[in-house]
Parts: sequence; structure tokens; C-alpha cells
Amino acid sequence: MPVYLEQDIAQDTARFWHGLAQQNLFDLVLIVSTVKEQVSDAASTHDLVAAELGRLGGDQTRIAVLQSEKASRFRASQLDLAVDYARDRFSGEIHDGTRLWVGVYNADSRPQAQTFAELAEQIDTDPNVRVFQQLVDYVVPARGRGRLVAVGNSVLQTWWTLSHYTGRNSRGRTGRSVWSRTSPYSTFGHGEFVRADFLSHLGGFPDFAYADGLLLGWICRLAGEPIGLLASRDIAEVPRSGKDLFTQQTAWMRGLLNFEGTVQWCRENKILRLSEAEVRLLRAQHLAIPAAWGFSTIAVGTALAACGRRVWRGENTAYDLVVMGGLVAYPVLPALVPTADQHHQAGRGRRVLGALMSWPIEGLAFWPALRSHLQGSQQAPAKTPR
Repeated sequence: MPVYLEQDIAQDTARFWHGLAQQNLFDLVLIVSTVKEQVSDAASTHDLVAAELGRLGGDQTRIAVLQSEKASRFRASQLDLAVDYARDRFSGEIHDGTRLWVGVYNADSRPQAQTFAELAEQIDTDPNVRVFQQLVDYVVPARGRGRLVAVGNSVLQTWWTLSHYTGRNSRGRTGRSVWSRTSPYSTFGHGEFVRADFLSHLGGFPDFAYADGLLLGWICRLAGEPIGLLASRDIAEVPRSGKDLFTQQTAWMRGLLNFEGTVQWCRENKILRLSEAEVRLLRAQHLAIPAAWGFSTIAVGTALAACGRRVWRGENTAYDLVVMGGLVAYPVLPALVPTADQHHQAGRGRRVLGALMSWPIEGLAFWPALRSHLQGSQQAPAKTPR
């Protein structure tokens, strides 16, 4: 678990994983901080986690906190340090990478307890799959006040994962057609499991572009490596405010536009297994995902304004009201079908209003992301708002 400036949730994260480690569901959990976190007047994430683990006591053989001394732009150095530590720790028991699995979570990730038993079962059932991704339930953080925009975003993000991602993943693994080989899906950067021999084949976690959580899955797609899907959920938090949501979505959109860099990396490392025609089709489908957010937001907003203007003037009132109702319903339909317990508890009214508030923010984030992409910016991802 790579952590960076996580002081607000460091102790809670340590308590959660310490408790899970005591249940012997896995061999080892490593919380990895980074030397680039410079804190002059407060305790660092590393110090807070270490102190909390020391206070909790108990069996400490299944949980440890490390610090990466490499101040790189991306989190790959932290993840690779964890992999090296695990290899050394289990060298006497695991003689090759096919028996060592590495799971990646964020500081705010909370996997369901059955995740690890399901993973073990899937590994036995399909030994040729070397990468697995969990489904995700996005929730509003329990800390602080949960605003409407956060409620709406949690519903929309969960709905997207369960509908779009699941369908694309299933299509990509169930056929040998061009359409299945170019089905656009990836890893998320959390709730993912990777077999160590595959990481060795890649030379470690990807560190060549922005939004490195997506890169691993894109490499799998381009290399013809299947990504298994786990039904157990990763419970992940969404930003609490509209401002933080805009920051997060801009980072996500910017990452989605980095697909071409992954194609080039796979080509240079001679692991590209798709034909040029298939690469072009996959590239087009990947571009369509963020572009759909950006253009649909503008299209819906423009159409609403035009219909509203005609209604105000008394022109074609009934027709325009029907059109306006349909346009407003488009982004809020997922709010009527809640999937997580927290979504049910929020109430239908809060979910609908929240979706109306968060949906345009997510779409508008496409435009600064596109500008950054066209300018060739490859800055390290902004700190994800908690």
C-alpha cells in the first residue's frame, strides 16, 4: 500500500489493516511511505502508522511499515520496494514468482474480508490468469460532513464500475474476435492483484507516465494478458467536495489520455501482441471514454439551455418540457438503482440531487485534462483528495 501525505487517515488505515492481519487472511501487508513526503511541523504518515502499529501490539509478523528512499514522480518505487521485501521475506518458501501474489490498495481502500479467499479460489481455478481486479463500491468518507456532491459521485462511480467495466471485462475474456481483443478495460491502481512473475516480465510496476494505476491494465490489454475479475468489493472513498472532485476527475481524465504512451512503451519493450489495426481500434475506444464525459456534459447543458429558453418564451412548451425531463433524467438514472449499503441509506432524494451536482463536474474536468495532454505535461499525479 503506497502512502503519501495521508496524515488524516494514517492511524485509521493502520488499525484496519492490523485487525485484518490478525485474521491470517494473507501472509503480509506492507504500508510503504516515501522520502519525498517532507513534513517539517507535523508527524509524517510513516511516523503515524509506525506509532499506531506499535500501540496496537499483537502479532506484528504479518504487517510492517517501510519507507522508499527513492523520491520518484510516481508510486512505482514504493510498490517495487514492497515486492522486493516480500521476495526476500518468502524466499525460503517461494522459489519462483508463480506462487507470490502482490495486492495493491490505497490508504482509503477497505477490501471485504472474503476477497482473499475468493482470490485463492480463482488462482486455483484459472492458473493462467496473472492479474485480477476487484469490483469497487465507492462511498462517502465517514470522516467529516458528507456533501451532496460526494453522495452523487459515489453512486455514479459505483454504477460505472458495475456496468461499463464489468461488461467490457467480460467481453474481453469470453471471445477471440477483434471486438473482444480490443475491449477497453484496465486495472484501477487499487483492489488489484498481480503475480510476481508477470511483474518481473515487465521489469516492475510501470513508471513511465501519469496515472500509473491504469498503465498496468493497459499493458495487459496490449500484451494479450487477461485480467480476471473478482466479485468481492474494494470499498473506496470519493472526494467530499465539488472542488476536490474536480481535482480528482481532472487527474483521472488526464491519465485516460495517456494510452498512446503505453502503446509506445509496449512496442519498445517488444510485448505488443495486437495488430496495428487492433491497436487503432482499442485507441479509439479508449479516447471515446473521456471524450464522452466532456462532450456529453456540454451537449446536455446546451440542449437544456435551448429548451429552457423556448419554454420561457412559450414556444413548443410541452415538447420542450418532455425533452428537458429526458435530459435531466439521463445523468440521474443510476441514482435510482443504488447498489451499496451506504447508497441505500442516503435516500433517493439525496442521491438524485447529488448526481445532478456531481455529473457535470466530472464531465467538465475533461477540458483541463485535454489541455494538459495537448501541452505534453507529464507531471506527477496530484495528491488524491481524501
